[in-house]
Amino acid sequence: MSTLPSLQKRDDWKKEPWLLLVLGGPFSVVCASLFSGYLAFSGADKVVTEDYYKQGLMINTDLMRDAEARRLNLQASLNLQPDGQIRLTMQGNGRLSDTILLSVAASNESQLVETTHRLPLLMTTPGVYQGKLSSLNSPLLHIKLEGNNWRLTSDWHNPLRTELKIRAANN
Repeated sequence: MSTLPSLQKRDDWKKEPWLLLVLGGPFSVVCASLFSGYLAFSGADKVVTEDYYKQGLMINTDLMRDAEARRLNLQASLNLQPDGQIRLTMQGNGRLSDTILLSVAASNESQLVETTHRLPLLMTTPGVYQGKLSSLNSPLLHIKLEGNNWRLTSDWHNPLRTELKIRAANN
């Protein structure tokens, strides 16, 4: 007499060890994708700024101001003293205004924070302007000089050690 092998009774499907292997991978992928989606939408940068139209119009204005500085053949020389006194010497065709607006952007390397100072420089003698900057100890400054309808911009490396000479670009 031959006997048939007896069928072993299987446990419930939830207790099957291969179930974890088969379903565990897709389940972890679903969890990771949900977490990635949450990170993407919660920290998303805006692709377009809110005032994109105004910024676009300002580009044309800046280009016209640069062209006016070239037409006037403007040249500037800046000196910064350790006490914060700044001296600007301007040369160019035409009459220079009594006040020139100086914008200085400085970044602090340790905190990655950029601060901007706006300072009116007053004419002391024809072509020479002076003013005082406070709390400025950055090795690199971004300078913008502005008149009524012109502007000059440049970067100033080591402002306490060097003099900055700016000339209207001939583009």
